[in-house]
Formats: sequence, C-alpha cells, structure tokens
Amino acid sequence: MKNTDRYLVAVSFFEPRPQLALSTLLTALRNTPAGAAFDIALVVNRTGSDELVLPDEVQQADFILSRSNEGMNIGAWNFAWQTFPDYDAYLFLQDDCVLQAPNWLESFVQVAAGASVGLVGESWNAGWDRSWATMRKAVSTHSLPGHAIDGKPVNRVDLYLDFMERHQVSPGRQAGHLRALTWFATRTTLQSINGFLRGSNYGECIAAEIAATKQVEAVGLKAVQVESRPFAYFGHLDWHLTQDGRWQHR
Repeated sequence: MKNTDRYLVAVSFFEPRPQLALSTLLTALRNTPAGAAFDIALVVNRTGSDELVLPDEVQQADFILSRSNEGMNIGAWNFAWQTFPDYDAYLFLQDDCVLQAPNWLESFVQVAAGASVGLVGESWNAGWDRSWATMRKAVSTHSLPGHAIDGKPVNRVDLYLDFMERHQVSPGRQAGHLRALTWFATRTTLQSINGFLRGSNYGECIAAEIAATKQVEAVGLKAVQVESRPFAYFGHLDWHLTQDGRWQHR
C-alpha cells in the first residue's frame, strides 16, 4: 500500500451497553502510535428513539453514525463502509476491543498487502478447521437462541449452511473462519465480495461471521490472522488467556 492511502477505523457500539470500554478504546486509538494516519467512524447500533447520549471521549471520532441494530456488529461495519466507500482500507473493531500494542494499523496494512490476502483478523477459529459434516456432529448437543429455520430449531451448522446457500456463498470444504472481533479489509476486497452479509437474528449473525471468510475464499483470497498468536494488537473483553497459555471465551 502507498503512503497516500487513506484508512478508516470503524468502531461498532451497541447503545444499551456500558460506555467505559468504548471510551477506553477511542482514547487508546488516538494515543497509541498506529504507524499510519487514519480516521475514526463510530457506528452506534440503536434500539430506541430517545436522544443519543455518548461519553465525552466520543469527540475523538471523526464521524458518528447512528442506525437500527440490524446485523449487530457486522451490520454496523458494513454500514460504515457503505457510508464512506472511498477509503483504501478499513479496520473494523467492536467497542469492547482492547488495544494492546503500538503500530497496530501498520501491522494490519502490511499483512493485507501479502499475496492473495483478503481479510485479516485477530482470532482464527481453529476449532472449526474440520469438515462441515464433522462440525455438524460436534455441535449436535449445542443449543443457542436464534437457531431455527421456518420456526423449527435446527443444528447450528444447518442454519449456517442454509444462510450461506440463501445468499449464494460457497461454504467451502471446511468451517474454519476469522472471528468477527477485529477485521481488516481493503476497499478492493469489500467491493469484490459486495460487502458483508447481515443477519436478522443472533444465529444468522454468527452465520454472517462465518460467511465473511467464505466470501473472501470464494473470490480466490485468504482470510488470515495478523500474527501467529491471537490477539496480538487488539484483545477483547470477552476473551482471556488461561494459565496454560490458551485463549478462552469468558
């Protein structure tokens, strides 16, 4: 990428959530060397019509967008790209991401510049690096909200495959994917996949998360972790490092 390239950091925030994590992240983005210039767009997913009240630290965002909570974080990220389509690349963050190291933006830029790289993230779900049939058996005892087809509860994998089929996304041979905690993509990649898909409920939002990796793979690109270890530049409040060195969801 060139020195003249323009980068947008899009931060999603769900209005009913506490605002401390958002304030902390926005402050850290401005105060930690990034290695490249950037603008910040805060996208607020709203649930009501009351006046929007945000912390003082939100003034550190260059743009503030407001929308209904459709598609959750991924819906907010896609909205940011659609609203500001002229940036060269985009770093998508949840408000509860935690900035952990300097030169964070430059690192994503460098990895994304690699041959055939389309999507860069902080956490690859290696536990799903199995065939869809194997994963279907592995989650057969799992029960999560929003996992139904035509009102009938179904296996998680069946919902995800149905979602991708309806949106004409090839699921590929294996189910591994980048978790939707932190994503980086160029404008060219986003245009080639026509943006991220939007789920209508919790189950479909997980399906949209998986589908993003499959969308990228379908156009001949790769989805990769920014470093060999997860959460190198951005941690997440819902994940912690165990004593035996594994990252675990809280």
